[in-house]
Amino acid sequence: MEKITLPSGALLDITLLPYEEAWHVSQQIAKVIEPIKLDIKGIDLARIGAEDIMRFQGPLMQVLASKDVISAAKICFKRCTYNGLKIDDMTFNPAEARKDYLFVVVHVLRENIAPFFAGLSLSSGTK
Repeated sequence: MEKITLPSGALLDITLLPYEEAWHVSQQIAKVIEPIKLDIKGIDLARIGAEDIMRFQGPLMQVLASKDVISAAKICFKRCTYNGLKIDDMTFNPAEARKDYLFVVVHVLRENIAPFFAGLSLSSGTK
């Protein structure tokens, strides 16, 4: 379980999806990312951080605008809590919580799909 303190100070607890659901989420994300042609050489997808995300701010916004990506995030939400409460359709209604929404989407997706990429080397050399 991953615990993350969000910009508002809220605590996000992430529990990984079962393999089958996580793989489905990974496939949804891959379908959205592939046409964008992100240059991710040199990025360790298993350890992607805020500095990497900022490098891809434009394409990231394209990805986050996808209904498929948000649908995938909502699958992940069912195993997460926000300030100790299960994430549901009401979680981000308060204005204070909305500033955390994109952070939550990125973190829950990253935690669930990164393990699939942990063994891949995207550098130009071989491991």
